[in-house]
Amino acid sequence: MSSDDDDSVSSSPIRRSYVVAVVIFLVLAAWVASGEINRLEELAKLVMPETKTATTPSKAADKPNAKAAPATEKKDAKAPPTVRVRTITAVMRQQEVIVRGQTQALRKVLVRAETAGKVAAIRADKGTMVKKGDTICELNVDARRAMLEQARATMTQRKLEYEASKTLQEKGFRSPTSVAGDLAAYQAAKAEVERMEKELENTKIKAPFDGVVDDRMVDVGDYLSPGQACALVVALDPFLVVGRISEQDVHHIKIGNTGWAKLVTGERIEGKVRFVAKSSDAATRTFRVELEVPNPDGAIRDGITAEIHVAAATVEAHKISPAILALDERGQLGVRIVDQNRRVRFVLVKIIGDGPDGVWVTGLPRQVTIITVGQDFVNEGQEVDPVPEPGQQT
Repeated sequence: MSSDDDDSVSSSPIRRSYVVAVVIFLVLAAWVASGEINRLEELAKLVMPETKTATTPSKAADKPNAKAAPATEKKDAKAPPTVRVRTITAVMRQQEVIVRGQTQALRKVLVRAETAGKVAAIRADKGTMVKKGDTICELNVDARRAMLEQARATMTQRKLEYEASKTLQEKGFRSPTSVAGDLAAYQAAKAEVERMEKELENTKIKAPFDGVVDDRMVDVGDYLSPGQACALVVALDPFLVVGRISEQDVHHIKIGNTGWAKLVTGERIEGKVRFVAKSSDAATRTFRVELEVPNPDGAIRDGITAEIHVAAATVEAHKISPAILALDERGQLGVRIVDQNRRVRFVLVKIIGDGPDGVWVTGLPRQVTIITVGQDFVNEGQEVDPVPEPGQQT
């Protein structure tokens, strides 16, 4: 045998090794692209026999009557991807209507002057707790007290004139008309006294209810006209959590329903529904809902973002992990399930409650097989190979 033939024979196994390496590389590339981890061993087994056949003479080839094996086998179409699934059954669950809103004082009033005058004193500054009737701002009395004393003196005089006129009438020396005129004069003087007493009382601007002075608009020496604000008083107990509910959910909420609210600060407060609007907002088509909550220590502040949860009807629901929730092309919330034909279906769901270990949703069949791993890599109608989670039967 020549040296060239020897080189050809010796290089043949090397070429075959290159071929095997290329085939294995292509198989690995296909595996990485498709993500089918569970098919790696099967693909490797398909490659290795071909390699062995190419490098080792087949025993069947030594037999004269043996039929030659086909060079390539016809393979099926791409195998369906594997997904992890769990079968769950619905249970009865009290539905919760969730409303986004904020805290709001039940009463919040700008206390205004009812008479004109300069501010003589500030009796309750910002942050001061006040009771109903406590003075917040006090105006100068000026001549009001003197005018009141004058009005009282005039009233006393008119009273005496009226009483004398009545005595004279009883003796026949006074006409009924004259007596009626004296009575009118006395009543007018009495009304003037009451007016001046009220005018003097109005120099003290008082709190209309129990609460806290949340802001002050004037200082000593400022001049107030009737109607100008002196301070802002906020009632602290009870408090409101106010939100707006959609027209699809408003029928679930009734006045008196129990509920709770989670504040953005982390606090949880419980209360009852005190108001549900009968007319919607013209722009948003939503209805105002008010949850009244106790606030004896005044810890709740006005204007804090909150999430209102109101108990509604009892419905069949499934508890799932929020991680498996997905959105369709229209932005609607749902989950991917596997039907009896092992095909993927996207089912719209509605969240009715949540907790530390999952969310409660409605909209799924009573018993359903949901995809828990791999749901982001499959599409509607695609055939899959479902593998139950550990602990579940096939």
